[in-house]
Amino acid sequence: MTATATAARPIDSDHYRAVMRHLPTGVAAVCSTDPVSGAQNGMVVGTFASLSMDPALVTFSVTHTSTSWPKIAAAGRFGISLLSEDQQQVCRALSAKGGDKLSTVAWSESGWGTPHIHGSLAWFDCRVEQQITAGDHLIVIASVLEMTPGEGTPLIFHGGRFGSFRETA
Repeated sequence: MTATATAARPIDSDHYRAVMRHLPTGVAAVCSTDPVSGAQNGMVVGTFASLSMDPALVTFSVTHTSTSWPKIAAAGRFGISLLSEDQQQVCRALSAKGGDKLSTVAWSESGWGTPHIHGSLAWFDCRVEQQITAGDHLIVIASVLEMTPGEGTPLIFHGGRFGSFRETA
């Protein structure tokens, strides 16, 4: 059987979203403190991943329409908290549009001056190294300044719902 090349057709965004819902993702909070005003900014990403071990780099993507990311990026440094299975309300608070997203979230300031969400699985203090435009998103590459492990089970987003990971026998 021989494969034949056909002209690529544009992919319908609703169909794309429906198919990609089959991929479970972890949930990470990305937060910063404005060095001038002291205001905290936060958002949630489902695209956080390790990129390189040497040097230590992480990556995630954000939409071009995000109003939170420009504020976080302008701070210079930011914290990433990997959310645990019991932090759905934290996720919802940080996913809201506008306002003081961290006002109902328990957090503390790291040694780097970035917010770390209490009860998370791990914390990273990061600095933006590069932003790459790709379609309707920015791919953010950040250097890891420091990281701390926590304990627990991750919050997973799959099929439009939250859940958690359970090992099977």
